[in-house]
Amino acid sequence: YVQLTKQLQYSTMMARNSLGIWLSLLSLCAAQHIPSCPLTMKGVTWQFNNDTDYSMVSVPNKYLCYEKCLKTEGCRGATWQLNDIAQGVCFLFNNPKDLRMCHYCESAIAPIPVDGVCNSSDDDIIDMYDANNELECIKRCASKPGECQFYSYFGEGSVLPNKCMLLKTCADVTNAEGCPDIHSKQIQCFPPIQKECFNYKELSDVSRREDAGAGNFCDKEDSESVSPDWVGKSWYRVTGKAGNFIPVIQAYYQRCGTEYSGYLNDSHPENQWENKNATVCFTDGENPCAFEKDIEVTNCGTYHVYLLDDVDKCNSRYCTSETISRSHLN
Repeated sequence: YVQLTKQLQYSTMMARNSLGIWLSLLSLCAAQHIPSCPLTMKGVTWQFNNDTDYSMVSVPNKYLCYEKCLKTEGCRGATWQLNDIAQGVCFLFNNPKDLRMCHYCESAIAPIPVDGVCNSSDDDIIDMYDANNELECIKRCASKPGECQFYSYFGEGSVLPNKCMLLKTCADVTNAEGCPDIHSKQIQCFPPIQKECFNYKELSDVSRREDAGAGNFCDKEDSESVSPDWVGKSWYRVTGKAGNFIPVIQAYYQRCGTEYSGYLNDSHPENQWENKNATVCFTDGENPCAFEKDIEVTNCGTYHVYLLDDVDKCNSRYCTSETISRSHLN
């Protein structure tokens, strides 16, 4: 504890106080402009679990919501959503997962508490700043992506009130009982996500499944027989009775509710948030790839989305299936 106090006093003398004034003018939401470590993100939240997560109404702004998360044991993420009736709703997540789109909302990912207080050497200390609250300390650490991995925030009841220490590592930990009101945590950032995973149209018509018979539907917006779930060029997710994927094994001629059946002549991206260019082939019964269409595919974790454009020839359609490859057709 004495060693830690000496380190704090030394770092305080070396702190750049002018930056402390600059920090007071910034809000936490500015962190989302730091591409390497975004702390907040607009328009997304996580799947809410009634057994482990919490919600509260009449929370007037996002900052109070984030502070509630920091002060709630086990909270690893928070979403604040604008609601005129409830004056703002705050959702606290113990195990944030399954990102999804939400309206009039912003989410913050919480740091992971260290089991004690970081007792780092001078070489591990990046800098020391004044901080009015822990949110400012988090923002400081996030502004140094790749360098700051941990921080210690010193509250009102600590040896150095309202100070923020940025750390490269936290290899040595001191018992927190001897260091009151000092909060050491590991910074956490939003993963690099693809926006199309939360902003897409749906292909849900059961007649476009690869096991459906022939038809005259066409995935072309100005066609007289345009597919009921087709709205022109856009990102699409296969949902509902249509299945989950555009299949990667050759579709049969005159299936999928059309004449020229389209299938993905490529593999799907394997890693979450990975995007790749691909080609859809349309079969005419003799040539398995009589004509083709360039598309994009993005892996969104538990599902995929496809950037599809109007087909060049009617009647042609993008087929869908329950699984990536055919397992049930004769």
